[in-house]
Amino acid sequence: MPNRNPGYAHAPATVHCWSEDVPSQTFVSLEKALAYCKKNIGELPALEVFVHCGQTPEPIISGDELEALIKAKRRNLS
Repeated sequence: MPNRNPGYAHAPATVHCWSEDVPSQTFVSLEKALAYCKKNIGELPALEVFVHCGQTPEPIISGDELEALIKAKRRNLS
């Protein structure tokens, strides 16, 4: 699994939740998006993070990769 965080840390990112009750939210950086995911993981089912870095298609972080980045973010914030 590639570590995307250093390369995309300051790229804008959108957190998308596959729930009709939770609207997508866009953040000024992947770092801020991961912090939001970490803080709200209990209430956000089926998450994906879209990284807005000028690539087509935009990189999507989900599943095991997203879980690993959230855990890494948790360690960095402790």
